[in-house]
Order: sequence, then C-alpha cells, then structure tokens
Amino acid sequence: MYQQNNITQQLSLTDVAIVTAYFLAVLSIGYYHSKKNRNSEDYINGNRQLPWLAVLGSLVATEVSASTFLATPGVGFSENMNYLQMGIGSVFARIFIAWFFLGAFYSFNSLTIYDYLGQRFGNKTRYCSSILFILSRLLASSVRLMIAATGLSLILHWPFVACLTTLTVIAIIYTGNGGIRSIIWTDVLQAIVFIACGITVLIYIINSISFSTIMELGTAENRFEIIRLSNQSTSLDNARWFNDPTLLYIAVLFGFLSTTAAFGTDQDLTQRMLTCKDVDYARRSVVLSGVISLPIAALFLFIGISLFAYYQVHSGTNLPVGADKVFPWFIGNELPSGLRGLLLVGVLAAAMSSLDSAMGALSSSALVDLYRPLVKSTISIKNDLWVSRALTITFGVILAIIAFLLKDAEGFLWLTFKIGSVTYGSLLGIFLLGILSRSGSDSGNWIGMLSGAILCGFLLIMIEKEIVPLGWTWLILIGAAWTFFFSYYWPQKKLYETDRKAW
Repeated sequence: MYQQNNITQQLSLTDVAIVTAYFLAVLSIGYYHSKKNRNSEDYINGNRQLPWLAVLGSLVATEVSASTFLATPGVGFSENMNYLQMGIGSVFARIFIAWFFLGAFYSFNSLTIYDYLGQRFGNKTRYCSSILFILSRLLASSVRLMIAATGLSLILHWPFVACLTTLTVIAIIYTGNGGIRSIIWTDVLQAIVFIACGITVLIYIINSISFSTIMELGTAENRFEIIRLSNQSTSLDNARWFNDPTLLYIAVLFGFLSTTAAFGTDQDLTQRMLTCKDVDYARRSVVLSGVISLPIAALFLFIGISLFAYYQVHSGTNLPVGADKVFPWFIGNELPSGLRGLLLVGVLAAAMSSLDSAMGALSSSALVDLYRPLVKSTISIKNDLWVSRALTITFGVILAIIAFLLKDAEGFLWLTFKIGSVTYGSLLGIFLLGILSRSGSDSGNWIGMLSGAILCGFLLIMIEKEIVPLGWTWLILIGAAWTFFFSYYWPQKKLYETDRKAW
C-alpha cells in the first residue's frame, strides 16, 4: 500500500490564487450566458448561432476530458504509445460523420439526434435510443468524474467525497445557468488550460532529468512503440491475432467504430455540433477536432513515458499502487508552488469539460426525447427552460452518486471504452439504418437495439471472465451489425418519401 508523503507541501497562496481565478472565470462565463437563454431551445442549441471555432474547442475539450489528462499518462507510464493507432481510424470516422450524419441531422432540423430518429422512424425508436444513451452516458461520464475526483484527492490529500462534491456542485452551478453556450465557452477556456498545463509539466520534467535521459530509458523499455504490425507472443493461438487491441488493423478498426459511434450517436458530442450556423461549419469543426486531438493524446502519452523515466532516476520514491494514479501523485508531491496550482487547474478543467457536457446532453435528451412526447404537457416551451435546469441538477447528482460507487475501479482509460461498447453498437446500427437505407420499422427498431445491447453486455461479461475468447473491441461492430440487419429485415410499413431528406 502506498503511504501519503509526510513532507507534501500545502497549497501556497499562489496556488490558491490561480485556482480561485479559474473558478471565478468559469462561473462568470456561466452567469453571463444565463442571460441569453430565452427558452429551452436557446438552452439546448444556442439558437444555432455559435462560432465553429468555439465548437471545435469544445469538441476537443470534451473528448480529451479527465480520461486523457489523468489516465492517458498512466498508459504511457506502464505500456507504450500503441494507443495512438486508434487515432488513424478516428480521423477517417470524423470525415464519415461530417458528410453523412451531420447532413441528415441538419436536414431534419433536429434539436437532438434522437429527435432525428423520431422523425425518421417514430417515437418507439426515439425513446429506446434516448434511454440507451442516458444509461451509457451516466456510466461512462461517472467514470470520468471518478477519475477526476481521484486525481484531485491525490493532489490535495482531501477525502474523495469532498473532491467529488466540489467538482459536481461547481459544474451544476454554471451549466444549470448558462446551458449549451456556457458549456461551449467554458470548454474553450478549459481546452486552452489543460493543453498549456500538459506542455508546462512536460517542460518541467525534461528540465529535471533531461530529454536524452527520457529518450534513453523510454527506448530501452520500448515505450515509444506506436505501430504494431505483428503479435509479439510466441504462441500460435490465432485468437491473439484476432483480439489483440494493440495490433494496427484492430486498433484502426476500433478507432473508426468507436469514434463514429461517439460523434454520430452520442448526444454528448453531437449536441455541440448542432449549435453551428450551418452544416458546413459543423463539418469543419468535427474534422479538425481529429487533427488536433491526436497530437494532444501523444502529448499526454509522452508525459507518462517521461514520468516513467523520472521515477527510474528517482528510484527510491514511494509511488501509489496503480499507473493511473502516478500523474496526479506527481502533481501533488513533486511540483513546486505555482506550478502545482496551475496543474491543479488543469485537472479541474479536464474534469469539468466532460462533466458539464454530460449534464447538458443528458438533460436535453431527457427533455426533448422523453419529457415532451411522453408527458404531452401544455406548459409553454419557455417554461421548459426550468425543466431543463432541474434535469441538469438531477443528472449531476446521479453522476456523482455513480462515481462514488465506482471509486475503487482500476484501468481507468479502458473502462470508459468498455462501458460505451455495450450500447454504442446498437445506437450506431440504428443510425446507419436511418441514414444509409430506406428500410426500418419503428416496432422492430427498438427490439433490435435492445437485444443488441443485451447481447453485447452478455458478451462483455463473458469476455471479462475469460469464458469467451473474444476481444471487447469487437463489441461495437457486433452490436451495430446485429441491430442494422435485425431492423432491416423486420416486417415494415412503407416509409414516407420525406425520409430521403437524410440524403
């Protein structure tokens, strides 16, 4: 067990001033944009008047989040840079999303992407897809919140619950007030902050042990490997060639499928793309986000490798158990005053960039796709603004509760992918059906989605228990294929020709 370093310095006045300035900036942005929300539509999509560069910054911030800032260095520390192979497939996926999915969403003038499914197929499809999104987003975003609270706890040596509560309350305040405008503009600030923090801490480590030392020790342990074309095991087991996620062709395929599912079927990411003035601006933001996110991931992997070299040089250091915890421990125990405060702000920025967007997406989907069509309220759309805010608070509390229950989980980075793989396949399959074909039945679609998610959930359990010799990276493909073909061949009524607007 790791023991707390007794000589750890407390936060200095400089550190406190940096953190306070950051909080004031974030809360000010939320307050400023709260005055612009006239109704729930403004709250959800900003009246589609947000600049595409701001949307680009928000996409980068949300995608990177606490998983990249805190968990990715752990992968570099304990493994290598094979993770970057997924970025190749991710770039191609964004191009695919830009020209097919976004065209359909803007053609139907959808307020949420599940609203598109409701117009394309019917409300059964809409309800099922929205519920699957809400369940998977609650779990995946709770993992990210847990990562951030764990990192903050290691840095400040505060109780986990105190860190979790602080992050949640602050995010609820500015997100609940400002809506999507607040989310996007605070994300722009947060993206700038944590990228600057990553570069700064890397410079500090290089100055401490030298760049040549990092390269020498990293190379000796094969930490700089990016491309892997063959399985390094001497075993003749063909399953290794089929399931090893570090092999190039599997990593690229998974990168393509997971990014297509995330950017095309997850309201958390697509919500901000629907705030642009037109589809061309939205396409520009999503494609460029891939170009930017890849070097950011490389930066934080390199930080992990640099930390590996740093603690090879300082070999007597008593590190915490688990590679995921090394970077936050380094921030709290090794960095000098001022720099510690700056990196603490980076942790906060990474945490809240994913938390605020999750709360916004969950509340918008619950309002538009469940509350309005199911309740059939006579309350005006303007009054729905208060319903949106109430839902934002509710989901914030639920996220915090789930994050607390997950606090002892390990393998942070891969855990977020595994959770998403259970439902992403079903969602991807039904969106592909709507966009690429004339087929589809409202009754058959929800059965196909639900059965596909159950199938993937069952397979994931069998994979984790090592009963089924299958890599979890194939689950999205399995779920998408099952849902697409199940729904495609389900007996159906003729669909309206207006559905061709998606083309």
